[in-house]
Amino acid sequence: MVLRQQELSRYFSLFSQFTRLKIMQEVAQSGEAGLNHIVEVNGLHDATVRNNLTLLKKYNFITGNLKSSQHLQYKVNYEQLDLFKQQFDDWFDLLNQNRFPEHKKTIIQMNANINNYAHELVKQFDTISSERKAILDRISAYIRTKQEQNKPVNLVYICTHNSRRSHLGQIWAKVASDYYGINNVNTFSGGTQVTAFNINAISALQRLGFNIQRTTTTANPIYHVYHNDGYEPSVCFSKVYDDPQNPSSEFAAIMTCSDADENCPFISGVEIRVSTTYDDPKEFDNTPLQDEKYDERCRQIALETLYVFSKV
Repeated sequence: MVLRQQELSRYFSLFSQFTRLKIMQEVAQSGEAGLNHIVEVNGLHDATVRNNLTLLKKYNFITGNLKSSQHLQYKVNYEQLDLFKQQFDDWFDLLNQNRFPEHKKTIIQMNANINNYAHELVKQFDTISSERKAILDRISAYIRTKQEQNKPVNLVYICTHNSRRSHLGQIWAKVASDYYGINNVNTFSGGTQVTAFNINAISALQRLGFNIQRTTTTANPIYHVYHNDGYEPSVCFSKVYDDPQNPSSEFAAIMTCSDADENCPFISGVEIRVSTTYDDPKEFDNTPLQDEKYDERCRQIALETLYVFSKV
C-alpha cells in the first residue's frame, strides 16, 4: 500500500507504541524505511498523535502542523515514504524470523468487550484534570525510562487491605500495557493488611467481560483474572506489599489510598513512589448504590491507567 492522501490523523498505529517508535528510529537512522504495515485506527489521544507526528517530521516523512487528532495540516514526502516501503518489507521479514527477537512484539487478542470499553475510555482523556495528569505522567516517565534501559517494568499497586482499588490498579495496568502493546510489564498489588479480594470489585470486573476463576477455597482465595484468551492471567489475592510474590527491588509503588500512603513512610527497594489515591467504594457496600460506585471506581482506575500507558 502506498499512501496517497492528505490526511494521516488515523494512520499512526505503526508509530503509536514505544517499542515500535524505538525500532522505527533505528530503521530511519540507518536509512531504511517502510510503509506497508501502517493500518487505520481510531481514537488516538492528541498527545499520542503529536508524539508520532514529531517522529514522522523528524525523519522527513511529512511536514506540517497538528491541530487535533482529527485535523492535521501537512505535506507528505512521498519519495521518502516510497523508500520506507521498499526497504521495510525485508526488515519486517527478518523481524518475524526472530533475527531481532529483542524487538519482536507480542500480539494480544483481548476480550472484545474489554477492548471496546478501553477504546471508548481513550477518547475521554480530556476529562482528567491537568493536576491529575501531572501525577500520572510520573508513572509514564518511569515506564519509558525502564523501556529505554531494556529492563522489566514492575508496578506494585498498594492500598490498606489489598482488596479493591489496588487489585483494580494491578489488573487495569496489565490491560493497558497489552492495549498499547507495551512489552515486559509486570503488575502486582499489596497492602498493609491481609484480607481478601473483595467480591464487589470482582463483580464490577465481571460486568465488563473479565473471566475470573477462583482457584483456591481458602478464606483469602487466589483468583486468576483473564482479559484475553490463552494468555497468562493476573493473579490476585490479598497480601502485604512486601510479600515474596511481589518484587523486592526495582519497582514503582503506586499508592491507591491515603491510609496506605500515610502508613507506609518507607518502602524498601522502591525506585519511585507515586500517590494516586482513589475514593473507597467500600463506603457503599450493601447500599442501593453499591454496584454503581464500584463500576465508577473501576472506570476511573481504568481511564487513568490507560492514560498512563498512552504516554509511553
